[in-house]
Amino acid sequence: ITIIGTHVFSQRATLPDVIPQRQIENKIVAELKLEIPEGKAKLLIFSDTEWSGALQASGFDYTEIKGQRDRTIIFGCDTPLLSQGIFAAKIQKTTEDGYLRIVAIQNQKIMDQGSTQAQFAEVFINGNCVSSVITGPGGGGCLIATATFGSELAPQVQQLRELRDNKLLQTNSGSAFMSGFNQFYYLFSPTIADWERESPIFKEAVKVTITPLLATLSILNHVDINSEQEMLGYGIGVILLNMGMYFVAPAFLITKLKKRF
Repeated sequence: ITIIGTHVFSQRATLPDVIPQRQIENKIVAELKLEIPEGKAKLLIFSDTEWSGALQASGFDYTEIKGQRDRTIIFGCDTPLLSQGIFAAKIQKTTEDGYLRIVAIQNQKIMDQGSTQAQFAEVFINGNCVSSVITGPGGGGCLIATATFGSELAPQVQQLRELRDNKLLQTNSGSAFMSGFNQFYYLFSPTIADWERESPIFKEAVKVTITPLLATLSILNHVDINSEQEMLGYGIGVILLNMGMYFVAPAFLITKLKKRF
């Protein structure tokens, strides 16, 4: 028997058809149950190979990232003043084999996700930051007052909560007002509250500014409101009173000072 030659052919092992999806899903479910600091989000990267890419969001500068296998990245994803917070992530496999799946979560919700098994493929996800504030008729806590007075148990904050729950939400017009107010208020209140925590001087300025407002709102806690008409009457009266204090009176004073000097 003559052996002319021996050829050994090697073939790269192929990716199993079944990726450990169940394990990944279990990890995602577990992550969704964990609390994330206010204004933060998580990027979950699941992979069995090397990858690289970039991440950017409102509150998180453009950052290049790379690594291998699973990784969790916490990043800022908040709502700036008068705008919607957004995020985007693009991760690419740097090898032929393997799988890649990325999931962005915030406040127990999946913002976006994507996956691939293709060679050197990339996954791109983006979306809006998810606020932890409840924007239904009841709304969430008063972020500015809480930051100003230091606690949700402060008398001023409790006063606002009682006004909302015991007066405004007891009528259709009050509930409609709260729903519209929350949509506007929570666009900027997280930012103002953060500024207060960072600057004691700004915090004191806010306290001086909102104290007259709290005084006028306390009027509603001491009157009987038994109908929609009474709610509208008192509500419009308080609004006009605050407009007078914050706009009409200062404008009148400035006009008088200009004439004198």
